[in-house]
Amino acid sequence: MNQFGHSLRRLLRAAARAPKESPVALPPFLEARLLAQWRSTAPEDESALLAVFFRRAVVCAGLTMMLSIGWNWLGDRGEVAGAPPLADFEIALQTMP
Repeated sequence: MNQFGHSLRRLLRAAARAPKESPVALPPFLEARLLAQWRSTAPEDESALLAVFFRRAVVCAGLTMMLSIGWNWLGDRGEVAGAPPLADFEIALQTMP
């Protein structure tokens, strides 16, 4: 067994022999105060969180759409009108027997 395994086994044996401590109970007045505070808090409104999420999603989708339209428009500016159909026709003529 290597050095690491030996050290680990020794630590695990020491942990098994350690005395077990029982958890300490809270004083009754502190427990009552904590429970009262927990019960008095208003429940969170999850619809507000969803509204923020959907608003951000719509803004991101709109920005993505505008960027893709702009990118497509810039790509089409450099092409000559009618060039792709003419190139396709030329390819079709070359492949005919």
